[in-house]
Amino acid sequence: MAKFKKSMLKWLIPAVVLVLLGGAAAVWFYFPQWIPFLKKDKPAVAKKAEGEPDRIFTVTRSDMSIGIMLKGSVNAKKKYKLALEAPFGTKLVRVVDENAKVKKGDIVAEFETSDLLTKIDDLKLNIDKLRKDLELVQEERAVLVSTNAADLRTARDNMTEAQEAYSRYYRLEGPKDRDTKDLAVSDAELALEEAEDALQVAVETHNSTVYASEDEEQKAKDDIAKLEQKRDSAKTKLNSANLDRKLFKRYTYPNKINELRNKLAQAKLSYEKIKVSTQSWLQQKDNRIRSYEINIRNNERQLKLHQSWLPMMTLIAPTDGIITYGDPDRVWGNPEVKVGMDGRRRQVIITIPDMSQMIVDVSLPEQYRSKIALGNKAIITPDSIREIKLTGEVSKIAILPNNLIAWDRESPKVYRTVVEFRESHPRIVSGMSVQVEVVTKVLKNVLSIPVEAVFEEGGELFVYRKTLGTPEKAPVKIGESGDNSVQILEGLEEGDEIYLYRPFAPAENKS
Repeated sequence: MAKFKKSMLKWLIPAVVLVLLGGAAAVWFYFPQWIPFLKKDKPAVAKKAEGEPDRIFTVTRSDMSIGIMLKGSVNAKKKYKLALEAPFGTKLVRVVDENAKVKKGDIVAEFETSDLLTKIDDLKLNIDKLRKDLELVQEERAVLVSTNAADLRTARDNMTEAQEAYSRYYRLEGPKDRDTKDLAVSDAELALEEAEDALQVAVETHNSTVYASEDEEQKAKDDIAKLEQKRDSAKTKLNSANLDRKLFKRYTYPNKINELRNKLAQAKLSYEKIKVSTQSWLQQKDNRIRSYEINIRNNERQLKLHQSWLPMMTLIAPTDGIITYGDPDRVWGNPEVKVGMDGRRRQVIITIPDMSQMIVDVSLPEQYRSKIALGNKAIITPDSIREIKLTGEVSKIAILPNNLIAWDRESPKVYRTVVEFRESHPRIVSGMSVQVEVVTKVLKNVLSIPVEAVFEEGGELFVYRKTLGTPEKAPVKIGESGDNSVQILEGLEEGDEIYLYRPFAPAENKS
């Protein structure tokens, strides 16, 4: 048992020593203020990272620009937007990669053309068929013209014959027949008168004559009887001639005139019918010809139009540049550009900005609108390349404001503003985010320092001035200030060097 206790003591003592040493080290590291000789009254100088240079600013007298700091995006003043201009449904079959560099004349995208070529072939076949049909109808029209001429000539001849027959009977044959009838009546009247006179003479002679014999008397009586028969025959002929003339005047002549007049009217009507029908048939043929000609012209126009779409199926770079998918000026609605996408007319799928002329698009907050005017100078600093500072000028400010978020009417109002570069730089590209300081006022020959060099404690402003020993606080009085710099009225002299950060670590709270 004593041996066991001796062994335990042998291991326990070193363990206790180690625990005490570890506790002391912890107190040294985490709570140095508990150890009196570690406490110090002066602040510790902040240590900078190894290899990091001091950010020191030398105070100089120069012109100080006061302005408003805005955010903007570099954009090309001129952008070549490429889209499918043909109103023909198709698909994208080839497109160059985004951000690829292209030369003027390079093919940057191609659309499917098989359906368009098929449509062109169909139009060509349809035009050939329409032309053959047109030739056939034109031949039919030529035959119809000839047939119509023959029909019209026959109808015109029949009308002429009817007109001549009517005129001939009305002027010649009718009056001649009437005169013949009148002459027949006159002849019959004269024959009757002669027969009656002859009979009267014979009767008077018979009555006044004494015949020597019965035979002579009987002969005279027989002559009287013959003359009576002749008189009766003359009366019959006269009655017949009167009746014939009456029938001619009442029936034969009017009926003949009406018949000839009707034939003439029928011939005229037939001529007019044939004339109208031939014109109608000819008009029908002309309409068919005109319809074929219109269809041919329409198909030729469609063929020419579809053929003009073929070059549109290939998008060619109009200038040297870098490919950007979609339309950068559209806030939303840009397509996902990829092979197989549907081609929609005038939907921009590729934009090539002209890097030789760049501008900055800025959304000017409504509260700054009264402070900025056209022609104000601007200093443009890219977010990604802070060492580059370029000059520019406000060239355009929208007349009316828009909501910063188009679909949110409660979002802040901004004015679309354009700042043009006065100088170029090869590292400035479209789409780059920049800081734009619009210069609204310039103070001539003043002392100015960066804003980040000024600190405030207890309502007093001061800077950390570099000295041979420990950096010292230097109270300052400021004048006008901008977003980047502040005018110094008192507290610094030209040539002083100041820190752009706090060179001392924050003071510790005393217990």
